[in-house]
Amino acid sequence: MRTTPFRTGRAARRNPAVLLAVAVAAAGLGGIGAAAAQPAAGQAGAAAGFEFAAPPSAQANRVYGINRQTGEMNVCQFERPNAAGVGVTFCFAQGEGAGPQKAGNYALMPTHYEGETGIFRVNRDTGEMSICYVRETARAAGGTDSSLVCTPAAR
Repeated sequence: MRTTPFRTGRAARRNPAVLLAVAVAAAGLGGIGAAAAQPAAGQAGAAAGFEFAAPPSAQANRVYGINRQTGEMNVCQFERPNAAGVGVTFCFAQGEGAGPQKAGNYALMPTHYEGETGIFRVNRDTGEMSICYVRETARAAGGTDSSLVCTPAAR
């Protein structure tokens, strides 16, 4: 890791792309080249990283996450077993439709329906939407299996 401070000339200070590359390198992310750190023209703030949102239901103790580029979903909730002094984060397995989708600019959109425990996955590039939720499936031997599923994308 580089321990000396980065110095930039006056020309570099005028170029936001150079400053971004320097900031990335200073943060220890030097493996990301300056080209990867520069947003494409017109795409500043476009799909990058993850987004998280909760459904509107006051009864749902869940937070959904989405990979903004791939549309891949995850969902976790807090659980505190009766005998435990500290709770645990329980994340559900991915089921049908929750995996990566075609590349795009994805986001999460909760509804205003207060009983809703799912959330919409939207592709801002195409306008397609799907609803993602935790589905409970009864086991033959008793009990249930829970997994995150998403409907096919539609417009």
